Amino acid sequence: MSTDTATQILINWLQEAHAMVEHGETMMSGRADALEDYPALRERLQAHVAESRHHAADIESAIEALGGELSRAKDIGGKLSALGHSWGTQLTGETAVQSLAATLAFEHFEISNYRALAVAAEQAGANETQVRLARLRGDNEAMAEWLTDNLEATSRRYLQTA
Repeated sequence: MSTDTATQILINWLQEAHAMVEHGETMMSGRADALEDYPALRERLQAHVAESRHHAADIESAIEALGGELSRAKDIGGKLSALGHSWGTQLTGETAVQSLAATLAFEHFEISNYRALAVAAEQAGANETQVRLARLRGDNEAMAEWLTDNLEATSRRYLQTA
């Protein structure tokens, strides 16, 4: 594969990653708003929403550095999908436990995407992008670890108050 082809694939994947981050930010914001009875979980989700905003800016910078531009259509699709998800979980009465578990699954989805993106960046010779992606993946790994560490306690608390 030529470097130009690898770069075009990387730009496309980064556009999709940007939409994924937009989706996650919208989804987690909605979840955080619904967790007033779980302040630690709410605060951690809000902090990760702020991290996600920085991730989106980093991804946008990486796209631009490679000569690409954001895909507004993909970003809008990501946000609309997240809004639909948020409304659906509100209608079904998603519990704090379900919210935590779903957010954990999403974090692992992001981690997997960042791993694949790092391979694409390597193929494209985009070393600076690889460094950015490693940092973003680290933030998501830390969030996934926090969620994992708090899943059992959140489950116990929910069951005690149900």
